[in-house]
Amino acid sequence: MMTLAIVFVVTFVLTNVAGAKSYGPVVSKQLSEVRQATAKYHDIEAAFEDGYGPKDETKYHLVPNMGIHLTNNELLGTSTNDPLAPEVLVYEPKKNGGYKLVAVEYMSLGEERPSLFGQEFDDGPFPGSFALHAWVWQANPDGMFSPLNPNVANVE
Repeated sequence: MMTLAIVFVVTFVLTNVAGAKSYGPVVSKQLSEVRQATAKYHDIEAAFEDGYGPKDETKYHLVPNMGIHLTNNELLGTSTNDPLAPEVLVYEPKKNGGYKLVAVEYMSLGEERPSLFGQEFDDGPFPGSFALHAWVWQANPDGMFSPLNPNVANVE
């Protein structure tokens, strides 16, 4: 029985490590810098202080397998996407209250589809917009840059 358990654990670990996609050392370093730049936003009040909103919880819209999006409209109006200053922060409601930072999202307006971290942006939430999620604070089995994360905001 012990041997079976060890085989299961080793298989599980190797499958998860081998299944994890590597984006190379440059992108890994960039994502580490994004984590450093956004770590303060684990405190949602810091996000509000830096211009992300809305602050009013009654205006939050929970998107299944994404979460709640807080947007910094000043950043949204810029023509470039700064990896260290994402236009959107994505939070998941905690079961006991409060919010957990799970991802950042880069948004762009215009006709040309941008790219960041070697990834082309997806179509955005409205015409003429493009978006790229980076699940830097919550593991995503579908990939770092997938728009949806089955581990987040599972609405029943």
